[in-house]
Amino acid sequence: MAKEKDEDADRDPESKGEIHERWERKGEISSRYTEAKSKLPDDPRTDPWAYTGLLSRNPAKNITPPLWEAIKSEAYRVYRWSVERDRYDGLESPEHRLAKALGKVQLRHYYWSKGTNENLTENLDGEDATRLYLFFDLSALNQSGVARAIKNPDIREALGIENSVSQPTLNRMPGRMDEETRHYYASETETLVRQLQDTKLEHWFRDPTPDTIVTDGEGFPPVQVIARELRSKTFKYLRLKRDSSTEVTKDAALRVLIAAANGNGFVNDAAKNLKYKGFYDDGDIPTGQNLTHHLRKSSRENVVQMFREANERLFEIAARHGYFPDNAEVAIDITDWPFYGDSESSEFIRGTKPGRNYSWAWKYITLALVGTDTPLILVILPVHDKTKTPKYIRRMLRLSRQHLNIGRVYLDAGTEFYNSDTISTITEQGLELVMQGRKSVKTIKHFLNGMARADLRSSYYPYGVGSLDEDSYYAVGLKSDKTVKLRKSDADEPMDDYTYFYTNLHPEEVPPEELGEAYRRRWGIETDFRVIKEEFLAKCGSRNPALRAFYFNFAAHLFNIWTVANILRAEETGESLSEGKQLTAGELMQAIELLVS
Repeated sequence: MAKEKDEDADRDPESKGEIHERWERKGEISSRYTEAKSKLPDDPRTDPWAYTGLLSRNPAKNITPPLWEAIKSEAYRVYRWSVERDRYDGLESPEHRLAKALGKVQLRHYYWSKGTNENLTENLDGEDATRLYLFFDLSALNQSGVARAIKNPDIREALGIENSVSQPTLNRMPGRMDEETRHYYASETETLVRQLQDTKLEHWFRDPTPDTIVTDGEGFPPVQVIARELRSKTFKYLRLKRDSSTEVTKDAALRVLIAAANGNGFVNDAAKNLKYKGFYDDGDIPTGQNLTHHLRKSSRENVVQMFREANERLFEIAARHGYFPDNAEVAIDITDWPFYGDSESSEFIRGTKPGRNYSWAWKYITLALVGTDTPLILVILPVHDKTKTPKYIRRMLRLSRQHLNIGRVYLDAGTEFYNSDTISTITEQGLELVMQGRKSVKTIKHFLNGMARADLRSSYYPYGVGSLDEDSYYAVGLKSDKTVKLRKSDADEPMDDYTYFYTNLHPEEVPPEELGEAYRRRWGIETDFRVIKEEFLAKCGSRNPALRAFYFNFAAHLFNIWTVANILRAEETGESLSEGKQLTAGELMQAIELLVS
């Protein structure tokens, strides 16, 4: 199992009380010096001995700060430099900025001396090895990610080390440190990550080591423990683009959105209702407008990126627990979020199948893992132009393949999918395709009606949609017992009792009955999106695409947290997820809402 930090280190972070006492002592020294200096005569010639009796430099400035404060100071310098040069958004990775900060810290002679950590690796001297250990223990990357990062010469240059090391060497380095030194550096890094929580720099760093939770000798309920762990790993990537004028914390702003999602309401109403909940401090409740003000500062691209980073932490946990199958099946869908206002108010509002009081919607194309007891939403992209569906699919497949090996893709019968461009996009990547076809074409109608007249349960024939090669694809018909059972009158056409599938799988290798059974596995994701909209999605009347994208991605992220929480809980209890979820969506949402209080 890859470690995300030096998990075996004995940590003793500096407490808030200790930090306060240290700063008070330093402040007292500085005050005494300032007071003594103020009593000196204006002209040294008046009393030269008074000047020689006072140090020329304030002794408080000669006190070496703890290592964590030195790293924090350099990190903020790197951050300010990036902002001033408009380099903060997207041009440099968080690990690159962290490496820059660590590379600027003067370790000798304050925090490292010759002979310390000399034997950690043959590739690096003691000081370089110390910098690498600090990078390893502070970065949000897992162990393999750190090993890959230091192969990048730009990161090595920023970090100030000459050579890279292999992942096995990286794994062995902490164990080669003497116990006292390892405890010292681990405690410094732990203090730093705790101090940077809920700051603009938190996503550069790993999450703090969870404290042991004990209340009345029994501890918190498992759902709260798991929710705290998962929230700490992912929420730090959700950036609200706050500035120095911000008066509320990120957690305080997000609590409004969480409360709205938990009650399936609007953020303005949720903010007003929070004051009636006893676990919130009424003085620290921001308004709904405060939240949306910061969310509107992000672009849709920023939103997609931050949630990709947040979800990746969940995917890593799922992978470590053996969640991803060797040959995964995924479903690609376009999901509607109904819109009730002026359809001309945003180019992202598209026409949709009419529902109750609406015929317009915001649309999101999604890729989800299916065929498991607890699916994950791997990618969500806002749909601007349905003709660009092949482009969206290529991007989603590329992103998803960073986490799992995809073998088969399921598509529904939407017009954006049932065309030669989209279908060839799937098959060109060597993937199996199973989709529900459209029966409107004369050839397909003739095929299915012929099956009905011959009373065939299943059949197939080579068929190319549009410009596709008919030798590579097949139209597959399968009688739907469910449709026949539910129908209360005669079918309008014989083919109405048949389901039509389109595939690049040869029906002699995958029989139609097996194909139909496989396709049913994607139906679960439709149920899951209903859960997302009912349990995790706040209401929104805004016409702002970035705000809408944040709300929808946040709901899907909460769903993914729910999935991973069930994976962790099932492992704890030794029960199978196939027998039912360990935690309900409502239990998880309540636990997360309590955590941000």
